[in-house]
Amino acid sequence: MIISVVIPTFNEIKNGYLKKSLHALTQKENVEVIVVDNMSTDGTAQLAQEYHVKLYQDKLPSRAERLKHGILKAKGDIILLHHPRSVLSIEALNELEQTTANWGAFRHEFDKSHPLLKFTSFYSNFVRGGRGIFYLDHCIFFKRDFAPDVLKLKNMEIFEDTEISLILRAKAKPRLLKSTSTTSAIRFEKNGVFKQILLNQKMKILYHLGRHHQEMNRNYEQNLGLNNDFDA
Repeated sequence: MIISVVIPTFNEIKNGYLKKSLHALTQKENVEVIVVDNMSTDGTAQLAQEYHVKLYQDKLPSRAERLKHGILKAKGDIILLHHPRSVLSIEALNELEQTTANWGAFRHEFDKSHPLLKFTSFYSNFVRGGRGIFYLDHCIFFKRDFAPDVLKLKNMEIFEDTEISLILRAKAKPRLLKSTSTTSAIRFEKNGVFKQILLNQKMKILYHLGRHHQEMNRNYEQNLGLNNDFDA
């Protein structure tokens, strides 16, 4: 069984997580790592090449476009959509290899300890996750048979992971694996925990109100420039 891991990137060096992710993923022989990069200028592509992964560079401003590009290139039996600021262990990959689930995600935790961050992860795992909605930092996986459906995803700049979950949820019930995806708390560190939590809730409301994805993402990025090639 081959696991194809798709990592969408844009100027990831400053975050310090891509190297950790690539190191962990390339320890297992039957893992195909695909990095789809939005023309980074900080050495992200060069770092990927050091790990001898499959690297594709193009002007792909939305994370949805990068994910779909990687899915199209994937050869594996299982496709794993991996957040560029998350890390999975070898044990997590072994559990994924053994699962019989059609799709699902890993349990989420942040790399910083804070009561509200712990609650956020709990909510993500068991409340929102219990409804079959997982964000990309859970590292979403699905069987190759589901790829054509996921490729119908619109080129969204935000909430593409929610839309992917909705597509997959319509086909099968997900499984939350026991292993953990450890994710950077950089947004909470830069914006402050309370401000970021309020911003997250605001974005969810705007999403359900049907606001345009570009408008929402400009609001969400707030000069962080973590997902797209603008800092406005």
